[in-house]
Amino acid sequence: MNRITKAFALVVALLCALAVALPRPALAAANPWTVTLGADLNAEQRATVLKFFGLTEADLASRNVITVTNADERRYLEGQLPSEVIGDKTWSCSYIQQLDRGGIRVETANLTYVTKNTLYNALQTAGIEHCNLVVTAPFPVSGTGALTGIFMAYEQNGVTLEETKKRIATEELVETAQLEQTYGTGVVELVSDVKNQVVQATQNLSDDQIRELIRGAAATRGIALSDADLDTIMNILKQIQNLDYNLDAFSNTLEQLNQLVNQATGAAGQASDFFGAIGSFFQGIVDWFVQLFGGTPQNVASQANEFFNNLNTNVFQLDGAK
Repeated sequence: MNRITKAFALVVALLCALAVALPRPALAAANPWTVTLGADLNAEQRATVLKFFGLTEADLASRNVITVTNADERRYLEGQLPSEVIGDKTWSCSYIQQLDRGGIRVETANLTYVTKNTLYNALQTAGIEHCNLVVTAPFPVSGTGALTGIFMAYEQNGVTLEETKKRIATEELVETAQLEQTYGTGVVELVSDVKNQVVQATQNLSDDQIRELIRGAAATRGIALSDADLDTIMNILKQIQNLDYNLDAFSNTLEQLNQLVNQATGAAGQASDFFGAIGSFFQGIVDWFVQLFGGTPQNVASQANEFFNNLNTNVFQLDGAK
């Protein structure tokens, strides 16, 4: 059996194993569309944000609309950030489509401190597995209050998020945003990588064991963490390992599967004819796998495409991965 055949066999075996192992997703929210608006927006700013979201005031009648106040932000951020950093006004807005499959996809615009990568990590820690999300403000803001509206959106739509997970997710968002400012985007991947290892561990790891995992991930990415920053990451992960998560979250599984396929294809470009010959067979397996959880690969992808393609980037440019 050559390397290509082995790689393909591994993909098929993984698909079959996942079909048995993965739990079926929870039902989608009755009304999955929520818009959160900062309480201190004036009429012009509100209209600009809605235009960016691709919405009109009339569209809001068919969506959940939540006004987020500075008091709401302080409920989540006090103790995490100095009071002067939190401020006394709320400008951040978000548009959320809650899903029961398809993973997490995040975009941001006008956020200067929080990035879509740090948001993704924090949503995962909060226990959110599937959603399309965009966060913005009418002018550049730090984005540290972004999670507040997201948490409120889920809870007002009947989804219970654990208080401990929300607290740790907020801490993770704030700390990793600061670390990203210092070390660049690789530190967010580092945190995500080690977080998955810690959560997947069969028993709680000691502080020193977590530190070693962090050092290894940092070395792989060429990041020279200070001792203080290493301990900051360790303290967050130490808290996370005591929480209960769905280890086979569909979003993470699909990401890993995509990586596996890409690696197998990249390792043997000369075998394109081989993959072409079995392409329809492979697609059939993928179709079956996704249908096992409801829907089709096409409508899972089209949901995200429709959501993000509706954004009016003539109003604000997306920040992208920073």
